[in-house]
Amino acid sequence: MNRFTLFVRTMAPGWFAAVMGTAVTSLALTLFSKTFAWAALPAEILHWAAVVMMTVLGAAAVLRLVFFPKAVLHTVSHPVEGAFYATFPIALLVMAAEWTVRAEPLTAVAWLWWPGVVGTFLSSFVILSLLFAGKSLTLDQVTPGHFIPAVGLVVIPVAGAGLAAPAEGLMREVYFGVNMVGFGAGVFMYVGLTALTMARHFLGAPIVGKMTPTLWVHLAPLAVIPLSMLALLHAVADASLIRYGTLVASAFMGAALWWMVIAAVLTVKNLREGKLPFAISWWAFVFPVGALTVLALRLSAMMELALLPWVAAELGALLAFFWTAAAVGTIRGLLNGSILNPPEVKKLTGAVVPQPEAVAAVNAGRDGLEKS
Repeated sequence: MNRFTLFVRTMAPGWFAAVMGTAVTSLALTLFSKTFAWAALPAEILHWAAVVMMTVLGAAAVLRLVFFPKAVLHTVSHPVEGAFYATFPIALLVMAAEWTVRAEPLTAVAWLWWPGVVGTFLSSFVILSLLFAGKSLTLDQVTPGHFIPAVGLVVIPVAGAGLAAPAEGLMREVYFGVNMVGFGAGVFMYVGLTALTMARHFLGAPIVGKMTPTLWVHLAPLAVIPLSMLALLHAVADASLIRYGTLVASAFMGAALWWMVIAAVLTVKNLREGKLPFAISWWAFVFPVGALTVLALRLSAMMELALLPWVAAELGALLAFFWTAAAVGTIRGLLNGSILNPPEVKKLTGAVVPQPEAVAAVNAGRDGLEKS
């Protein structure tokens, strides 16, 4: 069995978080390049890296759906892993936002944005319907990873508002309608999910192991919601509303910075106790910090506060650290096969005894391939 076949067979849905993290890092560097010229080159490199990653991972996801549909269904139905399927369309939306900042043609941005919108709405309906109709989650199964479908909905206006602003007639109404539905649904889901995840933090078991990076996912909606709000306000072009919007956005950023301290303390604790092994979930460190960095840069350009550029610079340094750590770990895992051959499926190469659910998923995939 070659490595690509093994990758397709066992592909985790969270792989597209790598595209999200790379695209948002490119976006942040593009904004930094307006002040620091040196940032333009790494922004360009990461831009094309995100394009290549999306192409390869997208092809692998399609192949897995075609040849291993039962394995895909098994993962979608998983109470925790299923939420990560939303990273696929969200990655398209983040790329659309990055392309907007790069001043790419709006037609090209729309070609990314519309599939991302459709996929984000579809994944939110499917994932949540399966959760609501299936067995009840236990408190310890609730993680910040369940924010992902909601985060996708509020990402829609980040690039979508830029498409709505120059549109005319019916298309202007359509763009604004889609943006507002996505934004409203995402905020609504965020409020409910915050209560659930806080209940887990207070009353459930600590989040450790490969799920540790999801502690940082709390930052994502706290950063993306104000970014989308500001984008919509700029599309409406009401100066008074924008002034009030910056105050609201600043409050969200304050909440994100507050939570970041807690997430950092818990992450360091798990790291020191040996409870933070490398996994593809490390990319969950990157996008939330990237989104918060972009928010700090946006507010720096809108508000006359000398402290904000320094905050943005510090967040940018943290973003560079997390992206490098996740990228190096991913490349190393691809080279030595540890990511392609996670412990629960190592029986395929004769290493360890697998878990029953993993065997069922792999067998389901094999049945799908034989029938095809």
